[in-house]
Amino acid sequence: MAKIHTHYDNLKVARGAPQEVVRAAYKALSQKYHPDKNQGDEKAARIMAIVNTAYNILSDPVRRKEHDEWIAAEEWEVEWLESSGDEGARPRGDNWETPPPPRNRRRLLREPRWWLGMLGGVVAGAVCALVLVKQPRLLPTALAFNKPETIAPVTSVPAPDPDAWAIPTGSKTPPAVVKALAVTQLMVPARQPECDTDLATPAAPNGEPWPEQSGYIPGYPTGNSGREMTVVVDNSANPSALFVKIFDLERRSNVRHAYVLGNGMLTIDGLAAGKYEVRYQNVVSNASRAECSNKTARRADAGF
Repeated sequence: MAKIHTHYDNLKVARGAPQEVVRAAYKALSQKYHPDKNQGDEKAARIMAIVNTAYNILSDPVRRKEHDEWIAAEEWEVEWLESSGDEGARPRGDNWETPPPPRNRRRLLREPRWWLGMLGGVVAGAVCALVLVKQPRLLPTALAFNKPETIAPVTSVPAPDPDAWAIPTGSKTPPAVVKALAVTQLMVPARQPECDTDLATPAAPNGEPWPEQSGYIPGYPTGNSGREMTVVVDNSANPSALFVKIFDLERRSNVRHAYVLGNGMLTIDGLAAGKYEVRYQNVVSNASRAECSNKTARRADAGF
């Protein structure tokens, strides 16, 4: 299996190394690459910056745990890609590189940009709700955005609780709080199975047979839990099943792995606010898999 380059590699320690070993490794590398001992050496300065980042993460128990979870998810994906014959799909860097940092939720809550973004979302939701209250006919249009192959999040504000505008005139009862939910919908187009690019393996990435129902694939870590976003994968027009990954653009890692039956639909909820991509690949059915095997045999007989 291809090696995942991690912060443990940058400090030259094992993944289960205790804190005293991590601290000793950092001290030894600092003495070797410190700018005071390598004045004018840009490579030494770059390595020192990488070493500092690795130590800051591995010396923090919370950030180290998130880094270990990221490693587990990446190794699952690499093992799956290698088992499906796509070993060259994930190029790796040189001996000194910085892995994508996991997103720290506690630090995220202390960032002003996060609070400003949430405030802007609440204000936008309130304005959209006011427009929908005054002009109810706009609701079908606002909810009918079904752009094929769309992977960028599309914010759709549902109608607020009816009690929010059913208060009699002159009542002292405060209005209900209007909640906004970001909803992304992916419409998968219908297409015939492609033997060269679709997944023709009878086993899922966890080594078990593909599930009989649409849902999450067991064995994968689940990240970015929250109540702010929902992703709807509409595969009703496609006869082939799908292997779906929800990819976090900020953490650069997959946070959900799911299976959607052919001509089916799956709602992936419980996502925190963020920027995501919906990545999917068709899974060849048993009948199509036999057809693909016959095509491969015919090509071999024909000398292709």
